[in-house]
Amino acid sequence: MTKKNNFFAVIRPYRNDFITNPKEQEDKIMSDHFHYLESLLKQKQLFLAGPTLIPEDPFGIIILEVETEEQAKELLEKDPSIKAGIQNIADFRPIRLSLTRN
Repeated sequence: MTKKNNFFAVIRPYRNDFITNPKEQEDKIMSDHFHYLESLLKQKQLFLAGPTLIPEDPFGIIILEVETEEQAKELLEKDPSIKAGIQNIADFRPIRLSLTRN
């Protein structure tokens, strides 16, 4: 059995009014972003993902569960919102999940 590792990423939109003033094309890309993350969850490569709820300081958190750092980076770079340039990877690092529920 191959050991899985966790990687933490913070993704930030390219502008601060992203949540309060979305453009139509951004809504489509963010829908694709959601479905992409959903597919990673089904493949057991995503541990958790979600946005913060403060509109003035928007960002999302993603924790991946994969074998290597290269795999994690590749998955993030394939995210439709990253590829389209409407979000960027603001922080990325390995993380040990010491305590989790279930």
